[in-house]
Amino acid sequence: MPNFAAYDTVFLCFPVWGETAPPIIRSFLAAHDLTGKTIRPVVTHGGYGLGDSLAVLQRHAPNANLEPAFSMEADQKRRTMTQVRDWLGQIARA
Repeated sequence: MPNFAAYDTVFLCFPVWGETAPPIIRSFLAAHDLTGKTIRPVVTHGGYGLGDSLAVLQRHAPNANLEPAFSMEADQKRRTMTQVRDWLGQIARA
């Protein structure tokens, strides 16, 4: 990823697979130093919640600031897009 050091905040978006973060997320975290960066997880799931995905992020990026996850059951595109837009509006005002 070019110029990764220029970013203070990383929006890490992924689906939960088998009650955990998918392997590509572990690979991304292993390839990038997130020390001092803020991670904002955006996680979709099929109804079973986050599983241990946040523990995976914490374990693979122990020196990052892990914000609470925005989590949603991703069953319908329109509802999903509305929820994401509302959440982004909330954190932009914070």
